Amino acid sequence: MRTRSPVLLAGVSLVLGLAAAPAALAARLVGGRRQAAIERTFTRPAAHRHQVIVSVRQSTVSSSWAAVSSVTPQSGATTRASASTPEPSLTYYHEVHGSERPAAPPKAVRADLGRDFQVEVVYRGSGAETVAYTQTSGSVCPGAGSFTDQETDSVSPMTWTVRYIVNLDELLAAVRGSPGANLAPNVTFDAAGSSVDATENLNRTVQDAGCNGRATTFDCRMTFHPGGSDPGGRLSFGAAGMNVGVPMVPSFAGACSPADFPLGPSLWDAGAGAAAAVRQLGLVGGALPADPYAPIHVKWPGASAQRGFTTSPCQGDVSVCSDQFGWQGTVSLAPVPSG
Repeated sequence: MRTRSPVLLAGVSLVLGLAAAPAALAARLVGGRRQAAIERTFTRPAAHRHQVIVSVRQSTVSSSWAAVSSVTPQSGATTRASASTPEPSLTYYHEVHGSERPAAPPKAVRADLGRDFQVEVVYRGSGAETVAYTQTSGSVCPGAGSFTDQETDSVSPMTWTVRYIVNLDELLAAVRGSPGANLAPNVTFDAAGSSVDATENLNRTVQDAGCNGRATTFDCRMTFHPGGSDPGGRLSFGAAGMNVGVPMVPSFAGACSPADFPLGPSLWDAGAGAAAAVRQLGLVGGALPADPYAPIHVKWPGASAQRGFTTSPCQGDVSVCSDQFGWQGTVSLAPVPSG
């Protein structure tokens, strides 16, 4: 009985694997100098004068081919709610001797660049928060003693991985206004691929020693999970880059009435403290680094989307209250396989 050579079988498997690979791959974002060169070439013709670039993509069939996805925004003054959002169109470019030239691509390249173009945004982070409050005042009773109000709030563990899918070929809005065009792609929150592992413990002890020697204690435990009423809305795009937050919903155990904890929510619980502003990633109509898929490091303080606007529970009470809040993480892009 004749047997097949293991080397031959391995070779056949490799060939089949290479043949099948392009169908599973997706076009990739272009950044850095090549993105700038392609966009300069695109903006030269008068026909593109009123076009706005949505993204620049590179073929996985042949990296010398790229395409600009562009759209003509509607006027903000005339846009009606019933008006349809214009669909992006593709203009193809071929890199020849370092120069980007408009050209008609081969059939396989056109099919590759014409597939639905989606990008995954992944935000990972970890940190901790501790709030401590102690207020002492005179007793409301005639007896000797004082009134003491103590509250502690700790969030640990605090880790998250949240994923969004951005369809750059499906715009929900493309409006021209001041100061520029507003492009809103379809964003889907990937709940199955996301996780939030965070627990917040709150404790408050109130005692008026002038009235009696007994203290009143409130304990609350909050556990956070990924989700929310509009989780996709926690990812937004603008001229300053991309803002990405952590969509989460809490579950409660214990005495958790807001009236029991007058300091209000922690920076973590408020939902804005863990949001990151990533100016390096102009995913929609902006500039990208040379390697768009390299992770960008972010942290608090220093990279919060709400820095300067977020209100700490200790604001106005810094003499009796402290809020130690810090985290670090990464925001990265990833290609979404087509088909």
